[in-house]
Amino acid sequence: MRFFISRTSDSTGLSDEPPAPGAERAEGTRDWRIEIADLAALAHLIDLLDEPLILSRRQGPGGATAIEIYDDLREEFQ
Repeated sequence: MRFFISRTSDSTGLSDEPPAPGAERAEGTRDWRIEIADLAALAHLIDLLDEPLILSRRQGPGGATAIEIYDDLREEFQ
C-alpha cells in the first residue's frame, strides 16, 4: 500500500530530505509517499525511525492514508 508520509518538524513540506528511507516525492507536489507492503514492513519502519507514528486519513473517511512521524511537538507550530 502507498501512504503519504511526513514529519511533524517539516510542517511546510519544503524539506528536500525524505522523511523516511524509501520515501519518494510525489511528482509535481510537496508530498512524500512511501510503499509499505504489510504489517511486518510497517513494524520495521517503526523500529528503524524510533519515533512515534500517527496514522490518519486525509480529507476524512475514505481519503488517502497518511503517516506522520511525530518527531516534534505539533502544538509548537500553531
